[in-house]
Amino acid sequence: MKKEMSEIKRRALLAKQRMKMGYWQKLQAERDRMNAETEDRGKIEMASTLRRREFERTNKMALGDDFAEKDEKLYVKVKDILERDENTTNPIGQLVDRTVYDSLDEANKQRYILELSAKFRELRERYYKEKTKFV
Repeated sequence: MKKEMSEIKRRALLAKQRMKMGYWQKLQAERDRMNAETEDRGKIEMASTLRRREFERTNKMALGDDFAEKDEKLYVKVKDILERDENTTNPIGQLVDRTVYDSLDEANKQRYILELSAKFRELRERYYKEKTKFV
């Protein structure tokens, strides 16, 4: 029960901080600006999806979600790889954690590579969406 209360308190604190900082007003102003600039619904939906994902990531990070922290660290690596060379021949090999990989048996090595590959595709998509957002 204590853990639930502390999580509720943390969520309330985050919501209060967002309100104090004018997060929702800024979000509404940005949405209005985007609607005025473009009539293309695809771009508006992509931007709102990007903002929602960003909000979910920051919320998970604030609540101490270990998976979110690992994803952010992996995203930094993916971003570095793509900024160095977008056509790199072995991005998965650059992301593999050798200590983890060497401790696995063959079946788990394959599972690890497949999961890492799926995560790379997801993070690469996020990188390109964020890159086009600021261009």
